[in-house]
Amino acid sequence: MCVMSLLLCLVSSCFLLLYFFVTVKTRSSSRGSSRATLPPGPPKLPVVGNIFRVGYSPHRSLTALSKIYGPIMGLKLGSLTTIVISSPEAAKEALKTQDHHLSARTFNDPVRVFDHHEYSVAWGPPSARCR
Repeated sequence: MCVMSLLLCLVSSCFLLLYFFVTVKTRSSSRGSSRATLPPGPPKLPVVGNIFRVGYSPHRSLTALSKIYGPIMGLKLGSLTTIVISSPEAAKEALKTQDHHLSARTFNDPVRVFDHHEYSVAWGPPSARCR
């Protein structure tokens, strides 16, 4: 019984160390010059990110966070990276300069099945043809 628990602790600590080394190596190798820097935001938890900081009343918690981190902040909600803009001036500037990036659409599988993402106006890319 004692040997079994010792073996279990040894194996689990090896997996834990391996996980941390792989995670640190992945994070350090992905920080190249091609990666865009995110705006400041609160520290995140490993799997859930900042989802618990948003809470039951997101408008109040995001207002409180914007007082700490500024009008533009980055949040990690699960695996989704979210940029929150809480100032009208910052929103006007972002919509004026980054409009092409903000209007990009993602296509899920039901849209791709019948090629709606290529021929439909609603799913098409923003271009002069849409205007």
